[in-house]
Amino acid sequence: MGLDIRSAPVSMDAAWVTGVMESAGVARGARVTGLEFLGYIGTGQTGANARFAITWDDPAGRPATFVTKFPSRDAQAAMTAFANGAYLKECTFYRSVAPTVRIRAPRTYAVLYDADAPDFVIVMEDAVGCQQGDQLVGLTVDQAALAAAEAVQLHAPRWGDPALAPLLGVADVPTQVAGFEMIYNLTLGPFLERLGSRLDADVVEVIQRFAGSTKEWITATATPHTVVHMDYRPDNLLFGVEPGAPSLVVVDWQTASVGPAMNDLAYLIGGGFLPEQRAAVERELVEHYRTRLTAEGIAYDAETCWRDYRVATLWGIALTVIATTLAAETERGNEMFIAMAQRHGRHAIDLDALSLLR
Repeated sequence: MGLDIRSAPVSMDAAWVTGVMESAGVARGARVTGLEFLGYIGTGQTGANARFAITWDDPAGRPATFVTKFPSRDAQAAMTAFANGAYLKECTFYRSVAPTVRIRAPRTYAVLYDADAPDFVIVMEDAVGCQQGDQLVGLTVDQAALAAAEAVQLHAPRWGDPALAPLLGVADVPTQVAGFEMIYNLTLGPFLERLGSRLDADVVEVIQRFAGSTKEWITATATPHTVVHMDYRPDNLLFGVEPGAPSLVVVDWQTASVGPAMNDLAYLIGGGFLPEQRAAVERELVEHYRTRLTAEGIAYDAETCWRDYRVATLWGIALTVIATTLAAETERGNEMFIAMAQRHGRHAIDLDALSLLR
C-alpha cells in the first residue's frame, strides 16, 4: 500500500485515512472529507488508544468512528515497548494470528510497523455499543463466564501448534527461563519500593518467594501450549451493552504469546474478583471453560486442568511486578497494580501454588 505511518493524532488527515479505508475494503470509492479527534481511551500506560469521528462524502454503510493505537505518549514507556517487542507482538497478532482463531478481536483496517524508525500504528474498528471493563471494579460472574467461553475461541484453534512459537518470537525453554528469571528479579525491587508498603505482608512474602521458583514455573506443566493473551483482564474486555453490539470484544494484544491456556483463565478470575468472591465461583468457572474446550475436541481432564490453574495463579504476580515497573506511572495505574497484586497474591496463597513448583 505504501502508506506512511501516522503515529499521533495531529498527524492524521482525511487523505491518509481514505487510503487506509480503501485498502481495507471499507471506503469502496467514498472519500473521508473530515476527521475529529474525540480523545484518548483508557490510561495509555503502554500504548495510546485514540478515537476519531469520520465525515464521509457518502456515509451509507461506512463507519462513523474508528480507533487507532499509537506508541505510548510516555517516551520511556514507548522505548521500552519497542525494545521488548510488545508493539511488534501486537502487530503480528493482528496480521498473522487473529485470522486463524475465533476470538472476537477488533477488525483492523491497517497494521503498520517500522522496526527501523521505530514506529507503528494500528487502525481498527470502534467497538460501538460496548463498555470497557474496570480492573478496580472487577467482573460479575456472568461477565467472567462470557470471557472464559470466549477464551476457548482463542485457545482451541491452535492448541499444541508448533508454528506459533516462531511466529510470535517465543524463544526455546532455556532462553525463556533465563529471560523470565532476569526480568522478574530486575523489576522486583523497584516494584516493592513503589507499592510494597501498601500490600499485605503475606502477599509481599509470596511475591518475594516466587523469585526463587521462576525456572520451575516455566516448566511446571506438560499440557500442550497454545496462543495466549497473557493480559486477559477486565480493562482489556469490551462488553456489549447496547442492542446490536457484539457481546464481547477483546483488545490489547501486545502481550500475545505462546504458553499454557490456564495463564489466561487464572489471570482473568484471580484479578477479576475479590478473594472471597473468587473462591466461591472459580471451580465452576474453570469447569465452564474446560467443558467448552473439550467440546472443541481438546482432551483436558479435570484434575490436570485444576492443577494447571493453580500453577497459573503465579502469572498474575509476575505480570503485575513486571508491568508496574515498565509502564508509565499514573495514579489510577498505581491503584490498579495494587489491586492486582493483592488479588493475584492472595489467589496464589489460597491455592498454595508455590508448593507445586518443588
